[in-house]
Amino acid sequence: AEVGDQPVTIDLWQHDSGGKISGMEAVIKKFNEKYPNITVTQTVVPYDDYQTKIAASVPAGTGPDVAMSYFGWIPLWSKSGFIAPLPDDLATEIDNEFVPFAQVTKVDGKQYSVLTSVRNFALFINTTLTEEAGIDRPPENWDEFAQFAKQCTKYDDNGNITQAGYFLGWEEDGWNFYRPMIESFGGKWASEDGRETLFNKSDEAKQAWQYMLDLTLVHKVSTPGFYEGESSAFAAGLTCYSLGLTFSVGFFTENMAPGMEWTVAPVPAGPAGSFTTGSSWPLVLTTKAANDPAKYDAAIKFLKFMATAEGQTAFTDVTLELPSRVDMLDDPKYTENPVMAPFIKGLPQTNGPFLVDELAQRQCAFDMYNSVLKNNADPMAALDEGAACDQALRDKFFSD
Repeated sequence: AEVGDQPVTIDLWQHDSGGKISGMEAVIKKFNEKYPNITVTQTVVPYDDYQTKIAASVPAGTGPDVAMSYFGWIPLWSKSGFIAPLPDDLATEIDNEFVPFAQVTKVDGKQYSVLTSVRNFALFINTTLTEEAGIDRPPENWDEFAQFAKQCTKYDDNGNITQAGYFLGWEEDGWNFYRPMIESFGGKWASEDGRETLFNKSDEAKQAWQYMLDLTLVHKVSTPGFYEGESSAFAAGLTCYSLGLTFSVGFFTENMAPGMEWTVAPVPAGPAGSFTTGSSWPLVLTTKAANDPAKYDAAIKFLKFMATAEGQTAFTDVTLELPSRVDMLDDPKYTENPVMAPFIKGLPQTNGPFLVDELAQRQCAFDMYNSVLKNNADPMAALDEGAACDQALRDKFFSD
């Protein structure tokens, strides 16, 4: 049943993130110009409570009709029955007109989301600090990156870091960047079907792991607890380099310390090339809406609007991320912008992992890293333990 001109209200939930909240408000405003009879009620839920509230409300027939989900939660949400696949015409549009990263939100061949934007990594450089250190260009490869970061690090008389060349925030986005680091060394994080953990299976993958550890243990350009977070340290002017996602452009634009100049460059290359990874907070259709014909029709209209250039522009103009539609990426406002162009350049090498349980897999990665940095565990033994933890989660997901 279609809504037609009858009034209908749908509930949209998202977690409490300032930029995305404002971005979605802009999308809703534009949508209402086209569909004045559909009211979209926006509910903001604290991040720590978000998944719990989704799990409690949707099966009970309450909660959202449309929800913003992290891309890595979608496999588990679909398996748990929280969300429904998109209609075939919208799924086909996404296949044909969206960046390849959109394929990561497919489960069993069915598309479950509309990307609001796409984010990938690039290298942020504090040029004020690097020029003071005698560095006049971005690093081209990971060997140069380690060399330049070491050259830009400052220590006090006791050997404590006062200015980090690169502060590795493993529990911020360091563990996310670890995946393309593996690829740049020629290894694999997981099998193509997502069933097998591979990051301890090859010499190349092991080299990538050791490289990330060596930034702290050998090159001493970073130390755990140096600052409250990688992005915050860069914004405070206390670190020379940061590997950041596209949304960091807006954060640094608004929060960079006075007197600090910065720029963006492509991710350095490893032996196998330069790789980055994608991220997104897409919109999904809940099973609550799928079971109500009027709300289903209204929710699909909203999701289809999110997939249009108008919807994508409304969101990304606020969040300063990249649109998901391929036909929008050659816009001069991206390609001729020296800050955004490196992200565009990295899109062909932007992959997306199939995460069977993002929160649990993230904890496996945290424990793996901290066992070495905090407990002096053998690096390769820690790697094997982390891989076993990750594999157990994959086995559990696919056992059903």
